[in-house]
Amino acid sequence: METLCLFGLPIHNATLPEALAWILYAPPPPPGIKLYFVNAHCVNVMHSDRAYREALLRADGLFADGTGMRWAARALGHRLRDNVNGTDLFPLLCRALLGSGLRIFLLGGEPGIAERMRDRIGAQYPGLNICGTHHGFFLPDENDQIIQLIQDVKTDLLLVAMGVPRQELWLDRHLEQTGARVGLGVGGLFNFYSGAVPRAPVWMRRAGLEWLHRLYQEPGRLWKRYLIGNGWFLWRLAGEWMKQRMS
Repeated sequence: METLCLFGLPIHNATLPEALAWILYAPPPPPGIKLYFVNAHCVNVMHSDRAYREALLRADGLFADGTGMRWAARALGHRLRDNVNGTDLFPLLCRALLGSGLRIFLLGGEPGIAERMRDRIGAQYPGLNICGTHHGFFLPDENDQIIQLIQDVKTDLLLVAMGVPRQELWLDRHLEQTGARVGLGVGGLFNFYSGAVPRAPVWMRRAGLEWLHRLYQEPGRLWKRYLIGNGWFLWRLAGEWMKQRMS
């Protein structure tokens, strides 16, 4: 699989089916396989959070997520083969796991969201093994209890939806202790899939405008991320372009 260097990160230029195959056929633990999705916001965060950047560099796989990363790749002379994000990948994963016996744990979201997601999965994919859930609003001194819970139910695939950078930092520090075979940082997946937050219409996603739909839904929380953050991302992209031209 081709690897591109974008913003100093090794991005795997995968299709959705190739990313799915990595999840399904990853070797068994220890220490487990850590896979993350990187978008424009992630690039901005890593410039001010060294621990997060180092966690990304220690990941087993990084996938480019969103319009910003597609633009960045094109500006730097690359072509991304797919928009590999957790929300589009998840239905493919559910279908592939049916009948496999692999066990999924859902960690993250506000209280009740992971349970709503579990119920919806059960309705759409009967027989899929959701072995446990827990919300993401726990204190650091509760880590050991949650790790033990994930161990006890013999988790194979751990989905962590606690937002950037917390979900990647948590997986980087604790995945091996959980015993899970694969850890995925999935951002807003639980909110979308549970129905708590409606996803953008298909035409907006195809046009690269899903960020605008999210901004409309949650302007108070997301205006800095998109209106200011997009400007910073373009500034950083310009810096990468200049470095490439001068090398």
